Amino acid sequence: MSDLEFRHLTESSLEEMIEVLAKARADEPHERRLTHDEARSETFLDPDFDPKGTWIATLDGEVVGFGLVLVEGNRIKAGKDDGYIDIDVVPEHRGKGAEQALLERSLGYLRSRNVGKALSRSLITNNWGRSLLTSHSFEEAYRVYILVRRGRAEVREVLPPAGFELERRNLRDCSDVDISKIVDVFNDSFRDHFNFAPERPERFINARDCREDPAVLTLASKGDEIAGLCLSDESSTFNQEKGEQTGWVDIIGVRPQFRRVGLGEALLSDGMRWILDRGMDTIYLGVFAKNEKALGLYRSFGFTNDTESVWYRKNLPKDPVDTVTG
Repeated sequence: MSDLEFRHLTESSLEEMIEVLAKARADEPHERRLTHDEARSETFLDPDFDPKGTWIATLDGEVVGFGLVLVEGNRIKAGKDDGYIDIDVVPEHRGKGAEQALLERSLGYLRSRNVGKALSRSLITNNWGRSLLTSHSFEEAYRVYILVRRGRAEVREVLPPAGFELERRNLRDCSDVDISKIVDVFNDSFRDHFNFAPERPERFINARDCREDPAVLTLASKGDEIAGLCLSDESSTFNQEKGEQTGWVDIIGVRPQFRRVGLGEALLSDGMRWILDRGMDTIYLGVFAKNEKALGLYRSFGFTNDTESVWYRKNLPKDPVDTVTG
């Protein structure tokens, strides 16, 4: 049997990455083939991307796997001391050594960066991915539920509290200055949430410029101050590929000083109604499994559990030893 070969991702090999991800994730719910712009957005346009933290695995000239490590500067600055690992191998080549080799290279890269923790995610139904991580001493850190509301039943309209106003803005129409203000609101809204690190505007601007799907921001304001936000999208590219009619509530957050007056309920209602008004019949959102307050709100709007993902963590030695190969 031929030996595996590894090379780092380049702009010219993006299509190989797209192809292997499409094959590896074909059976996963909510996944679709990336467009070229989306792939660039998640790699070369990301402010924290490092090609040395990527590996295309080939066997006899065939691309069989891909590994990516991302160390986010905002998380390091916030003291999180972690990096994210993503490993994908096409089904017919799993269990033959590619996944182990990609994961070992990824862990070596994190050690070379003197990062203290490795993070990785796997769907609860992905026995292959979970087995890979646990066999390398990863331990479960937390879970995220994917909730779903099916059908076109009317969503109750919830008016904003007295003194607040709701405004919708297409994400694509937001200027860089607008995005910076929105990121400030986002960071303030989530700063007391589990495992949060403040985001930088660059990542949001990148998403605005490269995402294919229509998306709208519902902003709640009190006078000139933005109090909360909801980001919703119509998953048009996914729907076209899969023959479905779905949308997502991607973000919903309220700044601490404006909570407990019903603002989150009004934002969620508006985001959901926008999705249904686009002709969709299924709405998804993600939530930490232990966030009982948010779960109660979402269930009151008809959401139920659909699937869940498990986030794993592995502590790494802090001695900066360069063990990256290939």
